[in-house]
Formats: sequence, C-alpha cells, structure tokens
Amino acid sequence: MSKQADAQIALSKLQDKQAQEQYDDRAVYRGLIERMQQQGLYYASLAHLDAYQQRFGDNADVAMLRADALRETEQDEAAAVAYRNLLGTGYAARAYHGLGLLAGRSGDFGEAVTQLEASLSRDPTNALVASDLGYALMRAGQLQQARVPVMQALQLDGANPRIVSNAAVWMLANRQRDQATALMERASMSAATRKAIAQEADRIAREAARQERAASRVGGARPPKPQRIALTTAAQPGEGATQNPASAP
Repeated sequence: MSKQADAQIALSKLQDKQAQEQYDDRAVYRGLIERMQQQGLYYASLAHLDAYQQRFGDNADVAMLRADALRETEQDEAAAVAYRNLLGTGYAARAYHGLGLLAGRSGDFGEAVTQLEASLSRDPTNALVASDLGYALMRAGQLQQARVPVMQALQLDGANPRIVSNAAVWMLANRQRDQATALMERASMSAATRKAIAQEADRIAREAARQERAASRVGGARPPKPQRIALTTAAQPGEGATQNPASAP
C-alpha cells in the first residue's frame, strides 16, 4: 500500500509538471502571436492562431487576437461576428472598440460613436478609445461633443502620436490655431504631418458647418447622417493621413 501511494504521488507530480509545461508552452505561443500583431504581421498571425487552436484549443484570449487580425486584414464581416461573440466576456470593452473601428471604416460614424461609447464606458481610462471616440464624433459633425474625449485622451496619454494628432485636428477645427501649433511643435511633427492635420481639420470644420446650416434650415432638426466614406484618421508624425485599421478613427 505504501508503494502504491508513493506511485500515485509520483504520477500526480508528473501530471502537474506536464500540465505546467503545456501551460508555459501555451503562454509562450500566445505571446509570440501578440508580438507578431504588434509588428503588423496580421496575416501571419492568423496562420499561427490556427496552429495554436489545433494544439491547445480555443479560448477568449485567442478569439480576441483572431478578431483583431480579421479586422486588420479587412475581413470585416468575419471580424464583426468574432467581436460580437466576445461581448459577453471579459473582452467586451475591446470588442466594442473593434466594432467601432469597423463602423468607422465603413463610413457609419453614428454607429462608430455608439460602439466606442460602449467601449469607453467599460474602460474609462483607455486613452486610445477616448481619442477614437473623439475622432468619430468629429466625423459625425459633433465637433463640440468631441472636446471631452479628445482632451481626456490627450491628458491620459499625451505621448501617443495618434492621440496628439487627433487633438491637433480638433483644435484647428475649432480655430484654436495657437494651441494646435504649440501642441504640434512639442510633438516635433514634420511639415508634411502638419499639412495633413490641417487638411483634415478643414474638412471636419466644413462638414460641421454644413450640418449646422442644414439643421437651422429645418428648424433645429437633428443634422443628417454623415456621408458614408472611408474612415481616415489624423496623420501620424512623419506620415500623411492614413487609413484607419487602431487604434483607432
């Protein structure tokens, strides 16, 4: 009986060790996939996600990575389904963010605002979501409503180029040229980037003014839904305006 007990203890230790080794392998592999996505290798990450799932099975962590990869590789319908499947998990905030980015890319900025607000309500200190919400509001013609999330994002993460760019766009669109210039100078933005930001701000200001005029002509009715056009974020330092995958409007 003593030998049998010793054998059972040894077997239990071995099983625990094997389980730990498998967990370590799983964590290392998932970390590899995350780094691939951080480097923009989303197509390759999808292949590795398939291999991961075959070896270890599926879980919410992997489903989240897959949803982002589908969005970044412009498989929008599949990405939307993947994000919706995550709304009842601990990744709900990220899933709503993804849905907001998809809506923005399709030009439906009203829907983008709805989804991004849902994301921010679940993760109030996420600077990138706040910035994306501010940008979506600007594109939806709600220039003044965009002020709070844009400024929140800037104070939460003033070193993020995308957040700084969106804040500069908002300032220029609101004729706060001195503040925008100072902000872009502190960020050491190139002349090309400043030009792209100025063009984006001019477009947003014209659209906001157009919607205000339209609303006044019909006695204060709600402005019309924004035209469905491709989502373009504010430019990043050293770049022109870029198509939004984000972070993010």
